[in-house]
This record gives sequence, C-alpha cells and structure tokens, in this order.
Amino acid sequence: MNAYAPRQLTLADLISTVYEEFLALYGDEDIASVATAATVNELLLSHAETASVEAAA
Repeated sequence: MNAYAPRQLTLADLISTVYEEFLALYGDEDIASVATAATVNELLLSHAETASVEAAA
C-alpha cells in the first residue's frame, strides 16, 4: 500500500478532528463547538459553490 495514498475521510472524522483542534486552541468546549460548526458550514458551502460552477461549465 502506498504510504501517500489519500485515505477516505468521513464527515464525522472531519468534524471530530476540527473540534479537537479548536478545543486545544481555545480550551473551551462551547467556543470549540461554535468554531467547528462555522468551519464545517464554510467548507460545505465552498464545496457546493464549486460543484455548482463546475456543473454550469
């Protein structure tokens, strides 16, 4: 197996990882939760916009 092969990441894995990073950064569960929600929403919106532009092309 190639050590550099991309691995499949689930949405749950992404949310968990982002939350843990924000929790370590801010040290507060509530702030980490809000920051995680905002970040994941931004990523999903960015992906949706990219997909929409690609579909229109």
